[in-house]
Amino acid sequence: MSAIDTDIEPREPGDVWLTTERVVLRRPLPGDLEDYVRLHTDPRTYAHAPSSMPSAERCRERLSDDLTDWERDHLGYAAVLDRASGQVVGWAGLRHKDSDHGELNLYYRLAHDRLGGGLGREISRAVVAWAVEHRPQSLVTAMVDDVNVASLRTAASAGLVQVGARPMRDEPDGKPMAYFEAPQVEVLPVAALGEQLREAALDLWQEVNDAGGSVGFLPGAARQAVGAALDRHLADAREGRSILCVLRDPDGRLRGLGFWQHSLGFPCEHVARLERLMVDPSAQGRNLGRILLGGMVGLARRELPHVELLRLDYRGGLGLGRFYSKAGWSEVGRLPRGLRLSTTDYRDDVTMARRVDGQPLG
Repeated sequence: MSAIDTDIEPREPGDVWLTTERVVLRRPLPGDLEDYVRLHTDPRTYAHAPSSMPSAERCRERLSDDLTDWERDHLGYAAVLDRASGQVVGWAGLRHKDSDHGELNLYYRLAHDRLGGGLGREISRAVVAWAVEHRPQSLVTAMVDDVNVASLRTAASAGLVQVGARPMRDEPDGKPMAYFEAPQVEVLPVAALGEQLREAALDLWQEVNDAGGSVGFLPGAARQAVGAALDRHLADAREGRSILCVLRDPDGRLRGLGFWQHSLGFPCEHVARLERLMVDPSAQGRNLGRILLGGMVGLARRELPHVELLRLDYRGGLGLGRFYSKAGWSEVGRLPRGLRLSTTDYRDDVTMARRVDGQPLG
């Protein structure tokens, strides 16, 4: 089972940064040079851009740059280790573009024998979700050769959206590459929620309902009933009892939303409850649920400094437990058949929780 690691960022070379189902990403070591050269001078992995393959000496310089990035930013490109064998099978991560700390470039390169198995997708999805949670001040971007179909698909499956084309900075006269940006998660002040955006939120909620999502209703629920529920949440936000978090594509399109109910009263002032997490079902497979959830945890950490614990309840039977556990949540309670959707459809009522700082609950 994969999981995004805790909020403790790697401070020493060799520290683990992220763990996924099949690999571990760790902060690089000076002793990684042999593996770095092996991975970055294999011409089989440069089929789409053979001229960009570095020399062994350039690899030495790049590894030095990676070590410097981690020392300065506690972030950069990392060694990818196979969890089963411990072997270095790739290099991946995020790096600030030159002196531009407003953008983080997503990068991965895998050993030739690890291509084609979805590992780049697995790594990229985890890295993008981590960045939205932990580096919201920086936009995650990627540049991909438009003939590299596999990498184009990987960028899209990680949640990135192609917004144009740009030349590489070190090759300004070269062929432009597809340029991608990540969606962003932000708190939306209810005062800024105009009628048009409210209708977009209501449309989204109904689409999630009709797709079978667990957000308080069954498919076919009346728009008026869903609208009344939305307005109750917005009233709580206006009164300072909750915050509305939204997920938007680079063009501003609403792709997801959720609420943190955070004024629960004594003795639960330190707890916030996740309510109505939902993403656009038409964008299924784009990593948006993971991005929205991670972004919301980051917002809780920054916007609700008095909150220490996060909790949620979900309807059994939809596989949601695995989704939340991947993001660091733990099941803390389950009432079998606690929810009745019809006279023949009973579901478990499940409670999960996590600490805001990512440390173990116990």
